[in-house]
Amino acid sequence: MEDDKIKAEFPRRLKEWRMAKGMSQKKLDKIMGLNGMTHHYEKGTNFPSIEVGERLVELGFDPSYLPEGIHHKKCTAINDPLTDEEQRFAEAHHGLVYSFLACFGLSNDEWYDVAVLGYLRMVKKWFARPEIHIYSFSHCAYNAMRSNVSYEFDKKKRRFQEVSLNDIIPGTEDMTYGDIICDPRDCVKI
Repeated sequence: MEDDKIKAEFPRRLKEWRMAKGMSQKKLDKIMGLNGMTHHYEKGTNFPSIEVGERLVELGFDPSYLPEGIHHKKCTAINDPLTDEEQRFAEAHHGLVYSFLACFGLSNDEWYDVAVLGYLRMVKKWFARPEIHIYSFSHCAYNAMRSNVSYEFDKKKRRFQEVSLNDIIPGTEDMTYGDIICDPRDCVKI
């Protein structure tokens, strides 16, 4: 129950401490490398990781005001090669990648590389963060793959589509993009 009280008071205490230090949220974000997270901490919509908590304490924040049990350690070596144990684990569960692709109707040829990156990152996290073991590995892997695929879909939406002047404009009767370009000499100036 004591930790619930600390969690409830953390946003207010952080804001009071920050203001007493004469820092704006942006300044604390910059010092801490938080990228806008101070706002979320002070609203109580998010809580700091252990690493962020440690940096706050280094800056003078009272450690007794930090909530317990809600932190999760970031995987600092997420991009390191898989260890032998991680490789064996990844190989043993590799079928999840194909299962994921089939479940969402995604082509292996087009989407395997995207999904497997999320899968392999989750393998690293699985070994680095035992607190996530309250969930099944397949659940975590699916979420990681879904995140990677969603990100790639969003990237594809933002890409410009190249067209030829000879391409037919959709919804027209054989009108091409070249047909709608006028000769500058023929254009009326307004």
